[in-house]
Amino acid sequence: MMMTLPDTRPYPTDPVKNDLLLYAEQIARPTSGAQRKLAQEHLTAQLHALLSQRQILSLSVAMSMAPDRETHVALADGLADVLDALPASGEAQWFALPVVLVCGAEQAMPLAADAPVAALQNLLAQYPHLQPLATAQWLPQLVSGEDFAAVRADRWFAAKTQADAAALKLSPRPVSAAAGKSVQVLYALAWGDASLRPLLGKPLAQAALPLMQLWQQHFAQTGLTVFANPLTALPPLTALAQAAHMRLRMALDVFAADALRALRLQNRPVAAVAAAQEGGRLLFGFADAEDAVNAPHTFVWTLSPRDNIATVQQDFLELMHDCHVHDICLLPRPLPEHAVLPNYVQAQQLKTRQDWLN
Repeated sequence: MMMTLPDTRPYPTDPVKNDLLLYAEQIARPTSGAQRKLAQEHLTAQLHALLSQRQILSLSVAMSMAPDRETHVALADGLADVLDALPASGEAQWFALPVVLVCGAEQAMPLAADAPVAALQNLLAQYPHLQPLATAQWLPQLVSGEDFAAVRADRWFAAKTQADAAALKLSPRPVSAAAGKSVQVLYALAWGDASLRPLLGKPLAQAALPLMQLWQQHFAQTGLTVFANPLTALPPLTALAQAAHMRLRMALDVFAADALRALRLQNRPVAAVAAAQEGGRLLFGFADAEDAVNAPHTFVWTLSPRDNIATVQQDFLELMHDCHVHDICLLPRPLPEHAVLPNYVQAQQLKTRQDWLN
């Protein structure tokens, strides 16, 4: 059974007295199904009360002080559920349609900031499983990942209960593509009634290619190459988490392709190294398989609280398989926080040193 890279996220070690964390831990590691159900009910009730009163300090503390990934995920999922519209409640169901953009430009240049609302609605209306999304109320501007992440949970709750975009207090800033290659996420936001909730998360299916073409045409301009990867429509917090993960995954794909191409153009044998680094990072390196001196081209993946390391690692291994890289070394122990990732030869030597493994 293959080892999984160690988790070096700096989890708090001192217990925190916080009811939200208590319920989230019971959900993550229940002693029985009844306890899990009761903890979910308590968590939902407390989150609803806090958000109704716009008291989010204890929620912020709980999110930052979760002792492990499983507890954080239970709390985050509970929060996402509370922000969904209740059936027959008159509440607004918000959702986001993320698009991950891989841009290539010789110099930094602005991207289109408006949402192609009419084109989106016309396209979605052509597919029965997405048709109800076409009738939603779409915001006229696209929102960057940074601005999207800055919307607090109490604002999403207010926008849900008031069906009012003003409650989000969004002031979208101009978005741009950096010089060279860059990967970023933009979001088209919309809301409708509670009947939309069961439709969110459904695969784009036949609509995927037309949506990709729509986004690429929308962002097309002289001096810019764009590859657009549209993701499925999801509730806001779920969309943020999944799109942020996909952005990093695609950024790794681009980085690896460039690094491996550069090595192969020099007729050098390629190899890959992966390691965890203290401070909550994964390092992925690409190097000459026979070079024992030079550091590898290294991609840094900063782990989010939700990231599943086994999934990230498996995606990396599948990418290496697709890139025909057969010499791969996974280091079983984490590197110090400011250490340089060893190249393939050095990594292989490290794995044979008992003083390093013990």
